[in-house]
Amino acid sequence: MPAPVSMLNRRQFIGGVGAAAAGATIGSTSASADEGDSTDETNRNHRATVIAHRGFADTYPENTVAAFEQSVIGDGDDASDRRAADWIELDVFPTCDGEIAVFHDEELSDLTDTDGVLYETPAETAFAAEVLESGQTVPSLAESMEVIPDDVGVNIDIKNGSPDVEFGRVDDPSSEREEWAWLETVIDVATEYGNELLLSTFWEGALATVREIDPEIPAAYLLSESIEEGLDVTDEYDCEAINPPLSMILGTPFFDDESFSEIDIVAEAHDRDVPVNVWTINEWYEVERLIDAGVDGLFLDYAEIVRFGALSEY
Repeated sequence: MPAPVSMLNRRQFIGGVGAAAAGATIGSTSASADEGDSTDETNRNHRATVIAHRGFADTYPENTVAAFEQSVIGDGDDASDRRAADWIELDVFPTCDGEIAVFHDEELSDLTDTDGVLYETPAETAFAAEVLESGQTVPSLAESMEVIPDDVGVNIDIKNGSPDVEFGRVDDPSSEREEWAWLETVIDVATEYGNELLLSTFWEGALATVREIDPEIPAAYLLSESIEEGLDVTDEYDCEAINPPLSMILGTPFFDDESFSEIDIVAEAHDRDVPVNVWTINEWYEVERLIDAGVDGLFLDYAEIVRFGALSEY
């Protein structure tokens, strides 16, 4: 089986032509194959990077150790009965006593049997909270990284650790630096492992802090309100990826022309030699139209939705 796809290697095998992956990455594995490899087989195996959104959130209890363990079982062929993740996406918050919890929502009560704002909750309480009556509890970042194999990339989605930070762009990101100090712990923990990393966030203050702490760690701005803003931030911070929502992909049935300018974000990203990783995909039809549009990575809640298109096409 070919080596796992790197989210940070921009182009893969397109139109039957082998394209060399671009850009240096931390501990990456290459999406490109040897010249003698079959492009048809490589296309089928890795038509796009499969990213397990919160550990395939609608398949397993999201952001749990069990989800991460289950997400990597299988192989890298889209047409297989069980498609393993190339990458895992997980979310991080700080606890009030400085530990790093893997969880998506500010409020623990949204998904667990425990009340409280996560960043105002001590680690002992947060890590005992049961997720979705699954028997799984909120894990630490270290516990999560421990069960993810080194050849699976990890996209760490940075949430806010304080009510005093501004969503999106800010006039002076350095003014929030103290509120984002907990990201030093995130980076210390994550870099202890051998996985390829991408740190992504909707908060510019977080992105600026990541760049200050370690400018060598790949980072991405999560787009939400504006394609122009997303491209500006990507350029300003020299980001290694662009992660837009499904509704920003021009030329697909999902593009929201009432909310966004008609900018081809896939073309813009590829002109910058960075991949486009789209969130969040829940239908096989979305998968196929996005692959047709040239996107590089798919944040999926169900791995098997890539299977129908692979079987039909090949």
